[in-house]
Amino acid sequence: MQKKFLLISAFAAGLLIAGPAFAHHGTAGYDMAKVVTVTGTVTKVDWSNPHIVVYMDAKDAQGNLQHWSLELSAPLLMQRFGWTKNSVKAGDQLVAETHPAKNGAPVGASGAATFVLKFVVNGTPLPVVGGTPPPRE
Repeated sequence: MQKKFLLISAFAAGLLIAGPAFAHHGTAGYDMAKVVTVTGTVTKVDWSNPHIVVYMDAKDAQGNLQHWSLELSAPLLMQRFGWTKNSVKAGDQLVAETHPAKNGAPVGASGAATFVLKFVVNGTPLPVVGGTPPPRE
C-alpha cells in the first residue's frame, strides 16, 4: 500500500512540474513564421544558468535605438558548441537572426527550438544550438 502511495505521489509531482517546464521553453510568445536580422553593438552578456542572455543596442528601420535581449541556451550546452565566456562581450559588433516577439518587443530567444538562428560576432559566425555541433577532437 505504501509503495502504491509513493508511486502515485511521484506521478502527481511530475505532473505539477511538467506544466511550468513546458511553459518556460514554449514558443507561444514568438512569431515562428518570421525572421528578423538585428545588427548592433553588444552592451552586456549574462553568462549564467539557465540561459545566456546577450544584450545589444540596434537601430530599427526608422533609425530609432532599440535595446535588444537575445536569450541563448544554457552555458554548458553553448560550451559544447565551442563558446566561451569571451566569445561575446560588451563592445562587440553583432549580427543576429532571430524569430521576433509577437508583441513587437525587441527580444529574441534560443533553446530547443533555436529562436536565434544566426550569430555573427565581429564578422565571425558562431555556432548556435539547433545546428550541428562541431566535431570533437
